[in-house]
Amino acid sequence: LQRLPRETSMLYGIGRVDSSGRVANREIIEALHWQAGDRLEIVMSPSAIVVRACPYGPVRVPQRPSIVIPRPARTLHRIEAGDHVLLAAAPAYDVVIVHTLSALDDMLASYHSAVETGIPKT
Repeated sequence: LQRLPRETSMLYGIGRVDSSGRVANREIIEALHWQAGDRLEIVMSPSAIVVRACPYGPVRVPQRPSIVIPRPARTLHRIEAGDHVLLAAAPAYDVVIVHTLSALDDMLASYHSAVETGIPKT
């Protein structure tokens, strides 16, 4: 995933993962204009799961539109049914970045420790 421009309009939400790996968030789905049957590509990284529109993607938006996190991605990121995840959507780029709440905790701790010391962490 290429770095998104700083001025990119982002939409955030927190959703609960169901037993099939679906995360319902109407506001994000509507902002992306994803419809049931649309194809998506899943890109896994060590810190996030990227879901983006792709005409030949292997995953489809379900009949009841939601973000789908396939089993391999859930396993890699230790996401279980009932867990909550952060959904960071960039509608202009047709992409959603999924972070576990533990990853969010780590990001916030890193940010706030850098603010306290005045030294940015990379």
